[in-house]
Amino acid sequence: MLTHILHAYDLQLKTAKRLLADIPDDQMCTQPNGLVNHPTWSLGHLVVSANGVGKMIGIEPGMPENWGELFKTGGTPSDDPTGMPSKAELLSELEQLHERYKAALPNVNQSVLDAETPNEQTRAYFPTVGSMVVFIMTSHEMDHLGQVAAWRRAAGLGSAS
Repeated sequence: MLTHILHAYDLQLKTAKRLLADIPDDQMCTQPNGLVNHPTWSLGHLVVSANGVGKMIGIEPGMPENWGELFKTGGTPSDDPTGMPSKAELLSELEQLHERYKAALPNVNQSVLDAETPNEQTRAYFPTVGSMVVFIMTSHEMDHLGQVAAWRRAAGLGSAS
């Protein structure tokens, strides 16, 4: 099963790169037609949340310190690009994170994946660490990449090629 999850994870990274390829840096924080989650926030949030979950399976966080506050769950994305990372930085961090997950997962002990999710509120949805890891690597990432796809249309860029 792990091979299949990692394959999907690779495809998602390719999708992220394709979705962002033609977005000009100066448009990455715009919020056309009231779409709040712009590409900068969506990618930054993916990095922050996957870094948080990665800690549960021994993956060392590797993102800039201020990203936790910029892209936290429940945060309100701003259209002000001041202090925001560039598209290149976001993609680099996402790619490095994918590599850390792919390197770590084959060596994670099954007992770690079967362990109860530490956060009680999160546990209601993801009872085990493994269920949380798979969600972060699959559904969560594609959900936010889907938001970027919708943002592209709202910004007049159409679908990614």
